Amino acid sequence: MEIFCTKESNGCIQESVSLAVLKMKKIGLQMKFPEGFYQMEEEKRSKYYPWRGKPSIVLENHNGVQLTGQATGQKMNVSEMISAVESAKEMVTNTFPQYDFSPVYLCERGEIPVAWFQIKMLDKEIEHVKAFCVIQNEMNLVTFTYPSMEEIKWKSIILYSFGTWKEIYEDN
Repeated sequence: MEIFCTKESNGCIQESVSLAVLKMKKIGLQMKFPEGFYQMEEEKRSKYYPWRGKPSIVLENHNGVQLTGQATGQKMNVSEMISAVESAKEMVTNTFPQYDFSPVYLCERGEIPVAWFQIKMLDKEIEHVKAFCVIQNEMNLVTFTYPSMEEIKWKSIILYSFGTWKEIYEDN
């Protein structure tokens, strides 16, 4: 366990956040992320993700923050990732023009490069961070969904987590 921030820190106005190792074995990804995330109940999962091809991993915490993970089925080299994420962002932007989108960013601090962009859904008071990585030559998508009013907290945690992403294998 690792402490991300503690309520006792000088000037800290939020609750303490402890990080633990989170393994998404179905997509071969491991990261450090706050404790307290669990598999979403199937009934609730079907409500949030009623379509075919829904994420294979759907986690949430008691505050409704969600974390999903899925393999896209798209074979890819890391060198192709940025252009693929730019295309994905363009497709989502065209589908949902009412939302605000950040540029595509690249984080190369950890073992796995992560390309990502943020979507602000002001009408729903939520935000998504769509993060992409290549594991075993396949593109994977991890989506973080959190309340807009907690953007600073969650974006800080998510950006920190990118530097902890590692590829794992089934026996880990």
